[in-house]
Amino acid sequence: MKTKLTLFLLAFSTAVLLAQPDPRIARMPKVNYDWRPGFVSITEMAGAFGLADTQSELSKYYYGITTIAGYQFTRNIKAGVGAGVHFHNDGTLFPLFLDVRYSFSAQQIVPFFAGAGGIALDLSSLKDTRIFLNPSVGLRYVAANRTGITFSTGLMVMTGGPNDRKSFVNFKLGLELKGK
Repeated sequence: MKTKLTLFLLAFSTAVLLAQPDPRIARMPKVNYDWRPGFVSITEMAGAFGLADTQSELSKYYYGITTIAGYQFTRNIKAGVGAGVHFHNDGTLFPLFLDVRYSFSAQQIVPFFAGAGGIALDLSSLKDTRIFLNPSVGLRYVAANRTGITFSTGLMVMTGGPNDRKSFVNFKLGLELKGK
């Protein structure tokens, strides 16, 4: 009985200690500002090459640019709405999507997970509109107050159109700007 009571008290004490707020302060003012909630704009250049079936249309490669208008809710969580243009090997798609990012607590170089999903419009034939998901992992470098540079890589999976599913490994280089 004493062992169970001791283990319970140890677990309870650990839980109470871990539930306390994080009193850490950033080492640099630019990083301290990076932790504050507010509007954020992320513009990224993307390039990707196809996986598996690269013989069907729009499946060999793509490159393009996207922009995201979002909000940083906490030190770690951002979400926003994005739009852009992707030039594929046989045509052009216009993605409209939601983007969610989780950043780990760090100083000047911040690792993050991102997830985007939405539709990719084919304006030449709207019936060929596709749905896509794009989970990714990356690093953000806090370059100055309200400015960051991002690099990420991920797996884009697209379904719809004449051929069912296409997948790509993509790389993104971006600029992240925060409001005042």
